[in-house]
Amino acid sequence: PGLAAALEQRSPRIEACGRKPRRSVGLPPLAARRTVPQPGTSRSKKAMAMRALLVSLLPGLAAAQTCTKRIRVGTFGDSNPEALAIMTDWLNDCWTSPTTTSSTVCAECWTFYRQSSGIYSIQKLDSGDLDMALLGSTPYAASAARRGALQAVAMAHIKGSAEALITREQFTEPKQLSNETWKATIAVPKTSTTHYVALAVIANAGMDLTDVNLVFMSPDEIKAAWDDGTIDGACIWGTTMQYMEANGGRAMVDATTVAQWEYVTGNVLAASNEFIASHPSLVKKLVTAFEQTRYDYTQSAAATKLDTGNWGTSGDYNEIVTEFSYLQEYLGSASISNDDRDATKKAVEKFEYLSVDDQLPDSNGKYAEEYYDLPKMTQNSAYFFYEQKVLAEDPSADALSFYTALYDTTALSGLTAGDYQTLLADPAASFDINAAAPVQREQGSDPRCATSTTVTVFPDTFTDGSTGTNAYANDTDCRWQFTPPSGNYVSIDITKLMSEQPDDGLEVYDAAGDLLAAFTGRWDPINLPEVRSPTAGGQVTARWVTNSYDENAIGVLEDVGFEATSSSIGSAPNTNCAAGTSGASCEYAYCLGVVTKQASGTQQSIKATTEDKYAPNSRCGWRIETTSYVELEFTQLAIENGFDFVKIYAGGTAPTGFSLTDPATEPKLLYAATGSTPPSPLLFEGDVFVTFESDGLGNTAVGATDNGGFELKYRSLPTSSTIKDNCDGDWTPPIKNCALDHCTGTQKRDGVHGHGSFSSSSGKSAADATDYPAMTTCRWEFEVSPGFTGLSFKALVWDVEASGALTSTTDAVKIYNNDEDGTLVGTLKGGDDPAEWEFEYTATSGKFVAVFESDLNNPVPKKGFDLMYAGMYGTSAGMLGGFCSGDWPCVEGECDGGTCKTPSKKGSNEVPGYVIAMIVVMCVLLLGLAVFLYFYRKKMKAKSKAQKAIISEQQEELQNFRDSVVGMRAVVKAAAPGGGGGGGGRA
Repeated sequence: PGLAAALEQRSPRIEACGRKPRRSVGLPPLAARRTVPQPGTSRSKKAMAMRALLVSLLPGLAAAQTCTKRIRVGTFGDSNPEALAIMTDWLNDCWTSPTTTSSTVCAECWTFYRQSSGIYSIQKLDSGDLDMALLGSTPYAASAARRGALQAVAMAHIKGSAEALITREQFTEPKQLSNETWKATIAVPKTSTTHYVALAVIANAGMDLTDVNLVFMSPDEIKAAWDDGTIDGACIWGTTMQYMEANGGRAMVDATTVAQWEYVTGNVLAASNEFIASHPSLVKKLVTAFEQTRYDYTQSAAATKLDTGNWGTSGDYNEIVTEFSYLQEYLGSASISNDDRDATKKAVEKFEYLSVDDQLPDSNGKYAEEYYDLPKMTQNSAYFFYEQKVLAEDPSADALSFYTALYDTTALSGLTAGDYQTLLADPAASFDINAAAPVQREQGSDPRCATSTTVTVFPDTFTDGSTGTNAYANDTDCRWQFTPPSGNYVSIDITKLMSEQPDDGLEVYDAAGDLLAAFTGRWDPINLPEVRSPTAGGQVTARWVTNSYDENAIGVLEDVGFEATSSSIGSAPNTNCAAGTSGASCEYAYCLGVVTKQASGTQQSIKATTEDKYAPNSRCGWRIETTSYVELEFTQLAIENGFDFVKIYAGGTAPTGFSLTDPATEPKLLYAATGSTPPSPLLFEGDVFVTFESDGLGNTAVGATDNGGFELKYRSLPTSSTIKDNCDGDWTPPIKNCALDHCTGTQKRDGVHGHGSFSSSSGKSAADATDYPAMTTCRWEFEVSPGFTGLSFKALVWDVEASGALTSTTDAVKIYNNDEDGTLVGTLKGGDDPAEWEFEYTATSGKFVAVFESDLNNPVPKKGFDLMYAGMYGTSAGMLGGFCSGDWPCVEGECDGGTCKTPSKKGSNEVPGYVIAMIVVMCVLLLGLAVFLYFYRKKMKAKSKAQKAIISEQQEELQNFRDSVVGMRAVVKAAAPGGGGGGGGRA
């Protein structure tokens, strides 16, 4: 291996400023530059001459290398101590064959593949293209929430100031990135820790996703966009961050500041579930090596602070890390600059490094610092990603114990001080700084595959053009046209496929241009089916496509690219494969390519797979033909919500991605299904084209208890069938019945109208809905008088998600003149005043399209909307012009003399004017009667009170009279005896 490393020659890939690298031969390897021979010196010339002599031998030596076990590890271009384990031959267990001295035997072959973002690492771990990966904590959190088949095995670092939001110098705070008339364009690698940091900055500034243009780019694309001036900033790490700062950028907010807001990010080492179960010793080996590099760095802190020792600017270890960090830049340069050495040293210092004890909880489940708690960090990151529309499924039901179970600390817990607490310079460490690992790159001497090749002689073997372990070419689009003898069929047998998913791969198309098969990623050829044309004598086209990114593998290199053999076969493929199977002999247990089906009166099925999970990066299509109506019924739906889709298009034209030539006009989308809630049976008029596409992660619905995938039963119904009434009024709906409770596809209202209505619901009002679907796009095409000067919208029901204090949404209704490429007239957002929107415009025509798009989720159920629209008249149209009153200005075609009708609620009719008048008269009469009764009662109460007063007075007088009479009676009674005595005295 040391000899192979010495022979390795690096590619002249210059990716500074994002430009396409120039390709040349004969440049020195990174191993030779570790002693930094300066150009022009005798030492440098001698080294270059030796490399030039040996370079031609490298492919042969590599081919003679035998691996018992291949370990593929994902990494990325951060400046970390782990680069020492990656860039040297430290981990490989190889020896020279005792029988054939020209060959090398390896018990373990470690190969490191550089990823542009963690989103690709988690997809490759889940699909088996990688065994382990060093990646950001937030893509790991996304994988956990999406049920990716991987676990963390170590917590490498806390990000610190190693990543930041870099903007143009004129911006000093986040709020300056948006105003009423302008918003900044900020780039991030999707799902990365910097994506997470950017979202945290936006949310904590009181902004949302509609306030900035957040675009997804790789680090190299960010460099190019920065130079082109097409972005105003980027949240990024590593050499791209350094490049932007050195070229007019400034760090507005870094990860340290965001961590103080409790948005902590770091790097983790993860491994696939299968690899952890099958190879625990290899997991521990990599964990140990990475821990030892970090231990050496932290133990050398005193010397590094003085800029001395191996980790100082001119130190040997810093040199290796610089080579790794600037790998693509220095593939085309003879030496490393002192500026880059200095930048690398400073970049390494920006991380916070965790000890083994820091990464493990104590006996009480507590960590040394709260922010070292990886399960809690993962839980928080997953939920924030959900709030910010990166994830579709709500992870709030996932308890902390769920994330704790995903952190496999077996390797960490099994480490002893003797395993890793040895300095690398100690002979006991068995670390050889001069044993440089080879780096895979494209060789200029390799023939690139041709843009177009015609083949009529069979069999024929065709390849991407790379040889040995050289990298295949970037930015290719090569095609081979195979024409068999009359009556024969073209067969394609893929004998090698080692590509970077999801963008690099091999596609095969039939004579009509329909996709027969599409494969991407790293495959064992035994698992690839035979691809055979269904048309006798028909031409078949194979297409090899690659993007501009190169993983630049490091270590024991693999033979990458593709190789396939075409043959002329006398027999046709089996065209009656069971649902969910494909291949020339139905040997493949997954759907593949485009299949044409004839619908009959009997239900037939199409499926994604016969396995428990569907294939990653699936691309399947079914053209279902009928002479009348087609009914589609989902009998199974368990695909990852928001990421994998079944889509139904009108007609038989294949959409982009399913045909060799993109259609001149994309077919009309009728319906899209995702997640695990199947709709009611759907009915469509005429042929339909059904597609199924998946990404590289998940391959089932989150929380699914049964198998992943879908089954769709279809049948033909005659035109005499009873079709339910159209639930969407005078709009032409995509679905010919009332089966749905939500809008879908494109609807059109024929004719010119002064006003109308449309709804996110179907049939009933949105007031009766429960929650509009995520990832829905609905369009309404309508036409008003071209003499109008504006549009007005009134919401009878308006329950659309709005951004919150720390949540964002892009749900909105957008109104365009002509189509989406025309002028944006206005945007109706959740949280806006739902009473009325008015938009003035200078229309090029009276044609408009309203587009409702929902994002990945609704954290709280939302009913949707019922919207009414009306045109605004100019001053010449009527007495007042514009709006006739504070209500609605127009009826069909005219301003109604200043008297405006209020549009009715969806599902009801407008109330006639005479009815309104009668109601008003009755209300006035009732009001008059109420007033009369009020005053009459008041008068009666006053009269009653007066009468009561008189009665009371009379009662009082009577009582006084009674009291006086009683007094008189008492006097008379007392005088009686005296009167009798007086009479006797006179006698």
